[in-house]
Amino acid sequence: MVDEALLLRNLAELENYLGQIEEYDGIAVEQYVRDWKTQRIVERTLQMMIETCVDIAGHIISDKGYRVPKS
Repeated sequence: MVDEALLLRNLAELENYLGQIEEYDGIAVEQYVRDWKTQRIVERTLQMMIETCVDIAGHIISDKGYRVPKS
């Protein structure tokens, strides 16, 4: 059975990450390229968002008894 509480926590986490990354949506590409700190923040936040999505997918795959993806 899908753990609804777990999925809701993961979705809340995604929403939190989105709020954090939205602070950087007005930065010009030129500024982004010049600022390694901003690059790290944006890239790491995106990585954490992707990992959270993978966790959600893995939970659903496991619950539904689907095969494990090979790629």
